[in-house]
Amino acid sequence: MVSSVSPLSDVDLRQLRIFRAVVDHNGFTAAQDELGLSRSTISAQMAALETRLGLKLCHRGRSGFSLTEQGQKIYAEAIKCFAALENFRKEVGVMRGGLVGELRIGAVDALVENPKCRLSETLALFNDRVPDVNPTVMVLSPNQLGSALINKQIEIAIVANQPLNAALQLETLFHEEQNLFCSSGHELFHAEPKSVTLERISTLPYARRGYTIATAYNSVFAHPPTATAYSMEGLAHLVLSGRFVSFLPCQYAERWVERGEMRALRPDLVSFQIGMCVAHYPVSTLSQVAEIFRTCLMEMHAPRRKNR
Repeated sequence: MVSSVSPLSDVDLRQLRIFRAVVDHNGFTAAQDELGLSRSTISAQMAALETRLGLKLCHRGRSGFSLTEQGQKIYAEAIKCFAALENFRKEVGVMRGGLVGELRIGAVDALVENPKCRLSETLALFNDRVPDVNPTVMVLSPNQLGSALINKQIEIAIVANQPLNAALQLETLFHEEQNLFCSSGHELFHAEPKSVTLERISTLPYARRGYTIATAYNSVFAHPPTATAYSMEGLAHLVLSGRFVSFLPCQYAERWVERGEMRALRPDLVSFQIGMCVAHYPVSTLSQVAEIFRTCLMEMHAPRRKNR
């Protein structure tokens, strides 16, 4: 006979929140700052949760942190549980005449340098309209953002225009220009532009983005990548090494260009633009708080969409 689990207590929910944070940060140590707890306390709470549930949730040790199959299922159910609790809190707030709670927002990295991105102004407008709602901004890779939306870890995100789950909708906010960059230590940094032909570029060692397949790489280079990064900062490090070229957002690379540490290689031939979008489930299914944030985003970016 399978025994059932007794009703969840406040202690159980606290331990589940700790478990979620540990999984989100891929380990005990990385979760310390968010939780404000010591590693030993987190470990003790995780052990207590495993005892409470009668399940082994994760492996931890020298080999690193990983979830068991049971841990993966409990994590998925915990996400649903907290989403339901947050929705309950929001609905009670609506009935009492105000909006409260938390809105978890996702965004790709390197947006803050782009003047076309008005996320900071959007957050200010959102705070003016719903001051009792706490925004949480999570900067993740596009693949992670897609998964986070599907798993209800976040409700809304700013992502590059690329295929996501069919259930998600994309609305364009602005466009971002990307160029192929090399650093001052690269063989082509001082080359005359006319000597940098497409044929020559196609043979260069390059660094790709590991989280997505970019058609620009496929159309420009005649061979596989020789380096990979999962963030713009990682790509910048690879470019600055002088050994690789890579596509970077122009505004992001501008600081190094101004210092004479990077240059764009033939932007007249290999630059491209990509739409930056707000991604979410159908508007009719969004929480009231998420819909307000979406409206703020669209309002703040509307002039830019007209003038792009």
